[in-house]
Amino acid sequence: MIVLNKEMAFISFYLAEKEYFLPDNLREALSLIHYLIKEKHKEKSLAIHIVNEKYKKKKNIDYTKEFLWKKYNARLAHIKNAKDKYKEWSLKLREASVGIRKLCECGCGQEVTNKKNRFIRGHNINMRSKEEKEFWTKNMLDKRGKENKVIKVDFNSST
Repeated sequence: MIVLNKEMAFISFYLAEKEYFLPDNLREALSLIHYLIKEKHKEKSLAIHIVNEKYKKKKNIDYTKEFLWKKYNARLAHIKNAKDKYKEWSLKLREASVGIRKLCECGCGQEVTNKKNRFIRGHNINMRSKEEKEFWTKNMLDKRGKENKVIKVDFNSST
């Protein structure tokens, strides 16, 4: 069983999103480079050399050392960015749960500037039922004086 904390799950998801189009063999090679550096305490250049030679022999794939170096550095940058985004995300959630920061109740996740309001201006429309939306649409058109013009609004396309 793999035990992950929230930060590791967030980082894994972020990294999977960024490396989605990379081949599985390349992602395995990058993980092996990381293993050699962190667990076996090899130098970065030596770890990249070992992995490149291993993939040449076993899988007939020559990634080149420069390519592996570039992709490994990109992975490290993605991990750093994921850690930064996780800190921002967790801080927002903690502030919202304590009540320091009030979020819009429509579910958009944006902050409400006036603490007395429940919604950001215009976001309460998302919470109306289909009947309420039709009523307010008809009411608005009546006030404009558009009696002869019929407007068909499809409320099923948006929620």
